[in-house]
Amino acid sequence: MLGLVFQVGANKVAVDVRRVREVVPRVRLADVHGGPPWVAGVFVYRGRVVPVIDLHALVGVGACPPHLSSRIILFPYPPDVPDSLVGLLATQVAEIREIKSEVAHPLPGPAGRTGLGPALADGEGVLRLLDPDWLLSQVAAGAGGLIATGFAP
Repeated sequence: MLGLVFQVGANKVAVDVRRVREVVPRVRLADVHGGPPWVAGVFVYRGRVVPVIDLHALVGVGACPPHLSSRIILFPYPPDVPDSLVGLLATQVAEIREIKSEVAHPLPGPAGRTGLGPALADGEGVLRLLDPDWLLSQVAAGAGGLIATGFAP
């Protein structure tokens, strides 16, 4: 598969490019008061309000640093809401490369914390393979309905 590679804390992570709707620059996000700390905020994208999940905060390594390489990766979610999107905020979002996902192995993660997916050795170290539908289904329950709405401004 072709994977979009990015950084979350010390982890190098990849997601199948066929799952990505678009990658956009990090923009100023409106706060979501009362939301979990890993909800970075929301922004309007092509007339839709898009919630953004900070992957760094989600896995417990602090907030996503404000680097020029930080990007919002947009995914269609939830599947049953047409044109709905959720953004995942990460750093060093700059590379697409061939990934042999059939050699991935599950890695244990901290109890009570959402993981980034199985891992594989890719010649440059360990690469985590993210399944966005699985991840978003795990965090949707704790987002107070924010992810499942797909509302327009």
